[in-house]
Amino acid sequence: MADLTGVTLDLIRLYGPFALCLFTFLESSMLFPFLPSEVVVPAAAALLVVDGASLAVFVAAASLGGTVGAFVPYLVFSSAGLTEHDGLAEWIRVSPDRVAQGRRWFRRWGQSSVCWGRFLPVLRSVVSIPAGLAGMTPLRFGGYTALGTTGFFAATGGLVYYGRRRSLFAAATSFAAANPLATAAVCLLLLAAALVWVRRRRSRRRRRGPS
Repeated sequence: MADLTGVTLDLIRLYGPFALCLFTFLESSMLFPFLPSEVVVPAAAALLVVDGASLAVFVAAASLGGTVGAFVPYLVFSSAGLTEHDGLAEWIRVSPDRVAQGRRWFRRWGQSSVCWGRFLPVLRSVVSIPAGLAGMTPLRFGGYTALGTTGFFAATGGLVYYGRRRSLFAAATSFAAANPLATAAVCLLLLAAALVWVRRRRSRRRRRGPS
């Protein structure tokens, strides 16, 4: 793992945003998920982000690769793709347990999990599979995926960049002040997740009835 991480970061150092875009595509597509984003992305941000412009390029490259890659398992496991892309499905490397976990998350939290699930290590890529199986529309899937993926990479890159010089709290506040749109997106995602959680709890209580 350490050697593979070093090789990946060397490629990102040499080829910059292009290599980062390719990495996030491979991870989210699950065609070759050799390393998780939590291992590579913070270190890649430390290598590539030196100012506001490079932060924007970093977020754009990572988000593009992550969003486009997410469509691979989504399309393969859609109702049409199950027969049309049988050969490609064999290349998607994911355990049955992770698929089952993703399906449980999707059934419990609904289509919004495609958005805020991009912030969660286990769910980030796998949630594309139950979204395809459930027949989620491509437009909604793409919109949710782009919003969640961009928010994740913006938050990670911003905190790494500002955190070089300041404490975590100061880095978070500086990032929020300099990037109001990304901060608003993250806050909306957290608020949506909280509202979904409250709604689900109330729904379960109604089904159980008075104790």
